[in-house]
Amino acid sequence: MIPKKGVATSLRSFAIFKKDYPGAEFFIAGKGPLQPELEMLAGGLGIARDVHFLGFLSQPKLRELYASSHLFLHPSELSPNQDQEGVPNSVLEAMATGLPVVATRHGGIPEAVDHGRTGFLVAEEDHVALANAMHLIASSPVLLQEMGVSAHATVKERFEQETQIDHLESFYEEAITMNGTAEHVEARPIARVAPQFAEGLPAE
Repeated sequence: MIPKKGVATSLRSFAIFKKDYPGAEFFIAGKGPLQPELEMLAGGLGIARDVHFLGFLSQPKLRELYASSHLFLHPSELSPNQDQEGVPNSVLEAMATGLPVVATRHGGIPEAVDHGRTGFLVAEEDHVALANAMHLIASSPVLLQEMGVSAHATVKERFEQETQIDHLESFYEEAITMNGTAEHVEARPIARVAPQFAEGLPAE
């Protein structure tokens, strides 16, 4: 949990979302220096009981979490030191399991998330727009399912290792030319699990 992940924005949006979906829960995977501050924010917003800080999770536990969730939030934002994301692995993993993504127009995220088809994109730090996007998806089981199916198909088409090798090799070759080194990247295939429908809508 670091500034560019936008977790504080997620908490503020979830507080709005819960007014219409009081049974919703918010699960946050990962740890970081901001956690105590974020726990205090959750308490101040009156949502601490339904916000779960899970710490670091193994890949099997992450897959279980994705399978039991309905939405994936990733409202990344430019940090004070100008740090920004590429295409977050967590976004691709969530999409691969069939989760719609609500995120921001930040860094490489728009390369993965098609606005209106596999999820929604909003401006950075706009927690109201984020909550509205969550509400749009949660209020329509058909849209939730369609976006989940499209999200899975998009990852399969654009980001699976087999289809990305040629595309990535050009970047690796450029890195070797510029730096004289290259990193080995190991893909982590994720099985698609259809989102489970329930009265309370967990938001990850």
